[in-house]
Amino acid sequence: MARESKVLKVSDKAPDFALPDALTGETIRLSALLGKPLLLYFGRGTWCPTCRTWMGEIEKNMPELEKRSARAVTIMAQDPARMRDYLAAHLHSFPVLADADRKVVKEYGVYVRANLESINIARPANFVLDAAGIIRFIHIASVQIEFASFPEILTVLDAV
Repeated sequence: MARESKVLKVSDKAPDFALPDALTGETIRLSALLGKPLLLYFGRGTWCPTCRTWMGEIEKNMPELEKRSARAVTIMAQDPARMRDYLAAHLHSFPVLADADRKVVKEYGVYVRANLESINIARPANFVLDAAGIIRFIHIASVQIEFASFPEILTVLDAV
């Protein structure tokens, strides 16, 4: 069962951030991605098979996101240098950002200090933001193999 963020809730304004694109090094701000609905995915890192699977699901569903004029961005709690080889071999049509110091992961309430599965990492999580950056959906996994439902995400996007 999904967890709730202890920091943010649906209807809150999403905190702005500036993170490097792990492949290009370009700094991307959340505020620059707004103006359209946004699917924001937090993952543990490109080394994580579950995160790789979910990034593939996002890629597979990009036509559905685009039909809804939505964008996607992924934030990995990992150093960008450790992500580059994987990302160069597995290109995505959405930015994959690096949150090496876990600042944004903490601001969004998806940080895990330590549990049976993780140490100093992000819990897999999805946030849907409307064009103004208001949070309309939050799914934070209870365990690292849990996913949000893409049909549910699309339903939320249909309503924003």
